[in-house]
Amino acid sequence: MIVQHPMLWCAAFLMAGIAIGLYFPLPYYVPLLAVLLIACALLRRHGHFHDIMTLLIWFLLGCSRASVCCLYSQKPSWQQTVEQKAKSLQTVMVTRLGRSGGSPQTLALAEALVVGKKDDLSRDTKEAYRQVGASHLLALSGMHLGIIYSFLYLVFIRWTRFSKWRWHALPFILLSLWGYALVAGMPVSLVRAALMLSIMTVISLIQYRTDPLHPLALSAIIILIIDPTELLSISFQLSFTAVFFLVALWMPLGESFPKLHWSVELIAVSSVASFGTMPLVAYYFHRVALIGPLLSLVLIPLTTAIIYLTLAAMLLPVTPLGWLLDVAVSLQQRIIDLAGSLPLATLDNVYPTKTLVALIYGALVVAIIRLRTRE
Repeated sequence: MIVQHPMLWCAAFLMAGIAIGLYFPLPYYVPLLAVLLIACALLRRHGHFHDIMTLLIWFLLGCSRASVCCLYSQKPSWQQTVEQKAKSLQTVMVTRLGRSGGSPQTLALAEALVVGKKDDLSRDTKEAYRQVGASHLLALSGMHLGIIYSFLYLVFIRWTRFSKWRWHALPFILLSLWGYALVAGMPVSLVRAALMLSIMTVISLIQYRTDPLHPLALSAIIILIIDPTELLSISFQLSFTAVFFLVALWMPLGESFPKLHWSVELIAVSSVASFGTMPLVAYYFHRVALIGPLLSLVLIPLTTAIIYLTLAAMLLPVTPLGWLLDVAVSLQQRIIDLAGSLPLATLDNVYPTKTLVALIYGALVVAIIRLRTRE
């Protein structure tokens, strides 16, 4: 049951504390946290009081960390170093990709899909993707890392996970995941995906079953403790909301229909993710795309092919790969333009209030709790 997931409750109270600490930074949170830690240690034999104290500790930890972040707002040196390394690696990979001979439009889209470099994308291209609800394809997310991970899993883990050689594949998998996240500049969506996939890989290798909500909550805790201001970023909110609804809502429903065709399952997964993020998308962008889930049936396989072709062209920059990239990107662009010209593809000028968005998500969380509790 979702109410029995302590990691989720800890993450929720940490987020609440960070929200308070960011808006009301005070120096008194740290001593209160120390007092509660002592009280929690003394009341460890009292189950209910101990649980309440633990949640309050996570709340005050969020308040304290956010207050410290507000008082010392300078970007840490390690983060600046990571950004500089990422830019230099991106330059090398983009240079190798350019040797494949693709058109400027193809190279611009391939750079955006693989390394997150969107400087060369035209404004019309960005708007076309945004209009049909496919802008998430241009923003590096768990889907992009999942596409790469699926290939690594198929090659290195699927055939060895029950043998004594399975742990030899772990270092290569982790280096590949975090190396790609580093090259892409460590966006929060990729960091979340890399954390989740790393945890799930280890769990898979030790042959232990767990609810995916645990790795999701743990990755959120790690990211927010490192940088509490990520709680206010649109990328963090959309990324974790989409994955939360996929794990908490789609997985129980998907288990009830195990023999769905892959196309139906793909549309259903995209619909659940779009449904879960729709209030936030409407609040921030004042637009709701109605055709997005149907487009995913075509765009996700095409995007997968483009990512694989781009990575291959970066490793081996030859003309045939550039030509294949041109064909795939041109086809995807035509589909985007055609979908954008359809009537009622999007609803514009949608302006929900913060209160309405909070009420919608409150009702959805209550519904998910009741659904999972009933199961």
